[in-house]
Amino acid sequence: MRYNRTPLIDRAFRLSPDSSSGRILVIDDEPQVRQLLRKLLEPAGYRVEEAGSAENGLHTITTDPPDLVFLDLNLPDRSGHEVLEAVRADPATRLLPVVMLTGLATTNEKIRAYKEGATDFLAKPFSPGELLPRVRSLVMLKHFADEHEHAERVILTLARTIDARDPSTAGHSGRVAEYADRIAERMNLDAGERLEMRRGALFHDLGKIVIPDAILRKPGPLTPEERVVIEQHPVVGHDLLAPMRTMRKTLPVVYHHHERLDGSGYPDGLSGSQIPITVRIVTVADIFDALTTDRAYRVALRSETAFEILDTGVAKGWWDRDAVEELRGFFAAAVAAGGSSR
Repeated sequence: MRYNRTPLIDRAFRLSPDSSSGRILVIDDEPQVRQLLRKLLEPAGYRVEEAGSAENGLHTITTDPPDLVFLDLNLPDRSGHEVLEAVRADPATRLLPVVMLTGLATTNEKIRAYKEGATDFLAKPFSPGELLPRVRSLVMLKHFADEHEHAERVILTLARTIDARDPSTAGHSGRVAEYADRIAERMNLDAGERLEMRRGALFHDLGKIVIPDAILRKPGPLTPEERVVIEQHPVVGHDLLAPMRTMRKTLPVVYHHHERLDGSGYPDGLSGSQIPITVRIVTVADIFDALTTDRAYRVALRSETAFEILDTGVAKGWWDRDAVEELRGFFAAAVAAGGSSR
């Protein structure tokens, strides 16, 4: 059975920041270069801050990140490459635009800088006609990125609040994300896939925001009509997140976490290889946590019983065998290390 996707949220994330405002940090050991950039940028409405060394520049970036950094490639205390590496390694500044400045950059140096995450390259000397259009677009993109990250934090808080509507599901999404990450680690998924999968797991039940408490917390079996309402939550979650470009890679987990390998799941009835491995992993983690926590309709099951149920589902062709085995292996290793099974 396929479900129509109904727009449920206005594209409120599409805010239009003022492109003529912003803080710009210039990291260069030549005072003349810093003064020239200040002279060119301040009349255009930008606030310019200066740092004559890598250490001072990194301190400013860490304590109060600007909207854009001009970074000299050759600094006396650390190279521009090292500064750029530090900026990209910090989650708080990973999206900060960094324009590399140099007068004698070789092709290899430029290629290296781009590989390390340089946003743009500007050769000295430079003119206002070349500089200002680049600054305007980069600051605007930074403002858009900030709005998206803020929206993501708001949605994460909302997802946790939805979990907390029912005491039995409080913390559910966080546990699912943790179990899924342990499975993925044991299955050798790369770091990028694991990150997007974790984000998807944290948001996987977001669509339950539209499900009435009378259905969500019902202690008895659901009617067919109530089941239809419940089965809409992946569609709703997808539609809530779809306007955010930064969430694009998490959408398959949110939308397909109730699919089954034999095609009997929902909302699209995908089967086999149509279901990404990250989705299969989250599905197993989701089922396991649901089985091993108290719910309105039953008490928590022991982990041994939960794995028996998962094994039955694997035998029926519903769930990924490897994901179940790796979750079992994770708990076995935890018990062997002195932990406890649930």
